[in-house]
Amino acid sequence: MIEKQVMELMKNLDTLDERSRMELLSQVDQQRQELLLILLKHLDTSSSINVKAATIYLMGRHRLSEGIEELIRRIDFDAGENLLLSALPLWDRYPAMEALINIGQPAVSAAIELLATDMNDLRRDLAVKVVRYVEDGEVAGFILTRAHAAETDPNRKANLQDAINRLAKLPK
Repeated sequence: MIEKQVMELMKNLDTLDERSRMELLSQVDQQRQELLLILLKHLDTSSSINVKAATIYLMGRHRLSEGIEELIRRIDFDAGENLLLSALPLWDRYPAMEALINIGQPAVSAAIELLATDMNDLRRDLAVKVVRYVEDGEVAGFILTRAHAAETDPNRKANLQDAINRLAKLPK
């Protein structure tokens, strides 16, 4: 469905002036925003674990960075164990963590904010993994150390120190 639209758009690009090209390319951006809104609607309204997991997976697959806050909010959403051993699953137990890792760099600051404020152990472990697997281990350590050094609030500073300690326990 979208593939046909994009193919038509690409066919026409060489025949258009610059303004028309920009308008056509803006349509792709608009479709991306529409996709995010549709996915967020399903995430908020569906009671199905599989629908929620698939929605989160698609947000990460399409690197919809505008959905980072929703993914951070649901970082500990548990999709359960995948019982189909014959096929590779599209997502693991915590699809929001995976989606944030797939989105990459834009997710790091939101994960650090969670680490500075959230006291839930599981959420903190998952957020540390986001920072670690978006960045190289050394870079992740540097980023957390810098955030810790810049923090003035004693509670947030202690939480960030805890995040540094959790990072050190992850495999290199």
